[in-house]
Amino acid sequence: EQKISMVEYGAGSSTFFFSTYVDYYVSIEHSPHYCRELERIAISQPHRSVKIFYMGRNSSGFYIKHCFEQKPDKLNLTSHIEIYCVPRNAYSFKAYYLWATSKRSTYTMYRDYVDFLSIYFRNTKFDFAFLDGRARPQVAYAILKQLNGLNAKVFIHDWNQRKEYHIIEREFYNIIDQQTESTQSGGGGLVVLHRKSEGIGEKNINDIDWKYGKEPEWWI
Repeated sequence: EQKISMVEYGAGSSTFFFSTYVDYYVSIEHSPHYCRELERIAISQPHRSVKIFYMGRNSSGFYIKHCFEQKPDKLNLTSHIEIYCVPRNAYSFKAYYLWATSKRSTYTMYRDYVDFLSIYFRNTKFDFAFLDGRARPQVAYAILKQLNGLNAKVFIHDWNQRKEYHIIEREFYNIIDQQTESTQSGGGGLVVLHRKSEGIGEKNINDIDWKYGKEPEWWI
């Protein structure tokens, strides 16, 4: 029987909801404080198999600093959750200014977070991805190599109002479904995408050949 896997950027209540529908669920979160909150959520659901890894990085790569592990109290386990806490990088003044004035996350600020999947899970393919954290456009590009073929689905939250996200639809993905109305403040909305072609995503995030415009100021 084929196992279904899903990756998420931006852990939260969605982690414990969507993971019930797949066999293996990986979530990547940038905030150590929020990861400690997730430990408390996990404890409130003792039937779930949950590991939370607090990650560091040195010249050799990513490593586990410490780990929270909850083993389920029942044998009828349906899914495994792994949450990786990958903190924000040191950032330049320009990156901070762009974030402070436009609320856009830059690659410079979240480099380890954005690149984590392609480095730590370089040999793993995922059937689904849900992007609801920082630097969503950059993450959408960085995960292309980890998607399990052209039929893998990528869900992005807050699509309707955040027009800067739409660059990934022009350059890298096709929309296959979309929530056009939302009761969320700010418009919210959810979009479902799949990659345009197998070859997209091979280049480093700094070396993209932009076909439909120039690189956004906030991209790097």
